[in-house]
Amino acid sequence: MMMGILSRMVPAVALTTAIPGLADRGAFMSINSSLQQIAGGIAAAAAGMIVQQKTEFSPLEHYNTVGNVMVCISILSVLLLYRVSLMVKKKLGEKKV
Repeated sequence: MMMGILSRMVPAVALTTAIPGLADRGAFMSINSSLQQIAGGIAAAAAGMIVQQKTEFSPLEHYNTVGNVMVCISILSVLLLYRVSLMVKKKLGEKKV
């Protein structure tokens, strides 16, 4: 799973960095990195609220719910990335004219 997620990061970053102009790219990358860190913290906190353990020696509960949420968010991310891809293609098409 980690290999699959990380292998998708390079094309995603390449697509998102094509959106801002060259002069704004540094600020965009800084804000993008900050948002990624915030999203990671929120995801960890949300997963911590979903997964529970009744006692110290009992198994984790609702761990599968976190997996289902991750699948839904991954599908949403693919759809949003497709939208970004269309925006980049449109922007590159306008530059050629």
